[in-house]
Amino acid sequence: MDHPIPDVPVSVTILVVSVAVVFTVWVPVIMYRAAIRHSRSTSESLRLAGALLVVFAVWFGLSAGYTQVEAFHDGPDRAPWLVYLFFALIVVGPIAVARWSSLDELLADRRTLAELLISQTARWLGCVFLVLKVGGQLPGFFAYPAAFGDIAVGLTACVSVIALIWSASTSIPIAWSVLGLLDFVGAAGTAFLASQAIAVVHTDPPTSVFTHWPMVLFPAYLVPFSIILHITTIRVLLANRRRARDEHTSVATSAMTASG
Repeated sequence: MDHPIPDVPVSVTILVVSVAVVFTVWVPVIMYRAAIRHSRSTSESLRLAGALLVVFAVWFGLSAGYTQVEAFHDGPDRAPWLVYLFFALIVVGPIAVARWSSLDELLADRRTLAELLISQTARWLGCVFLVLKVGGQLPGFFAYPAAFGDIAVGLTACVSVIALIWSASTSIPIAWSVLGLLDFVGAAGTAFLASQAIAVVHTDPPTSVFTHWPMVLFPAYLVPFSIILHITTIRVLLANRRRARDEHTSVATSAMTASG
């Protein structure tokens, strides 16, 4: 028998939706600013920002619409479609970003990455898991590690942003992004294990609240968004590091050849 899903407090709904809306607008605005800094025309910059806004707005809308599709609801003997969707997004997303050459060129700028990572300070939103734990909508098996992990990553995001702006080293933002990904592995793992569809770990209540509005925005929108940003950050910074090393080697080789 399915567990009934208690109503999520209005304050939590407002908070979660507000953060999701900010995410939707933040990336297009930052990429528009980056394009202008890189001497692209206003019209070209607006087209890039507009395309991103459409992508995120459609993604947000589909995430909200999942709650109207019975197949996505969690329950015994039901395929965990939301799980499949989650993994599809985090596999396809970084590949799509890497292949969008216009976008990838702008992301190579550390300032652009830093401005995008500011959005990760919103990981403090994980504190709502503690609120729902107290309200009986989430099990402690998921709520405690997920909430405190998100809060820790959100607070330390500022360190990563400062390192990107003021330090030539890429070690801190890369290490922080790895930490953020590990936090998601733990949170997603406990959420899936405690769902009714998978039910590897039986908890009362299960984590079925994530298949209902507004909490569906976490697995369908906010978490994949953050994971894509983490993976993109690691990929871009490692590419920048390799490029700088190759340039240094090339200069050294040229100097040795000239002196010889």
